[in-house]
Amino acid sequence: MKRLLFPMTVSIVLICAVNCNSPKSDSSNHVDIESVYKQNLKDSTLATGWYYILENETGFKRQLYQTEKYYFIDPEPILVKDNFQKVKIAPDFHQERYFIAISTYKKYYDRWAEATEKSIGKQIGFIVDDQLITAPMVNMKITDGQSSISGYDKKVLEAFKKRIEK
Repeated sequence: MKRLLFPMTVSIVLICAVNCNSPKSDSSNHVDIESVYKQNLKDSTLATGWYYILENETGFKRQLYQTEKYYFIDPEPILVKDNFQKVKIAPDFHQERYFIAISTYKKYYDRWAEATEKSIGKQIGFIVDDQLITAPMVNMKITDGQSSISGYDKKVLEAFKKRIEK
């Protein structure tokens, strides 16, 4: 029994050493979208994440960052920051600009694919701390859980990234 216990203990320690150093573990970051939705409604703010933009004047009215445009946002999020596995600044080699690349945990791929398919030809919004920072048009279904934010200089994107990760 002692011979078996020591290797098991070492294995558990090694597993923890590998997994505990990763920024976010897929299983530990399950967030209930319904609870975020209820909190959004309760305090009239929008948690950081992706949202549907409504075509009528219902939902939460938000001004697009650094513009005069207003949109009405469905307070039920598509994905929130706890659904993101990785957020990084990446270069766009073709235009010598930068963008924020967001990778979603695999278990949320289907949710993102459904949302992007439903939104083809429509805009969706990305909220950071209750502020609408982008409202891109969806051109196709995205099945790999990826999204990005562009259109700002690197310094602004870095500030957004810090706010997303806090």
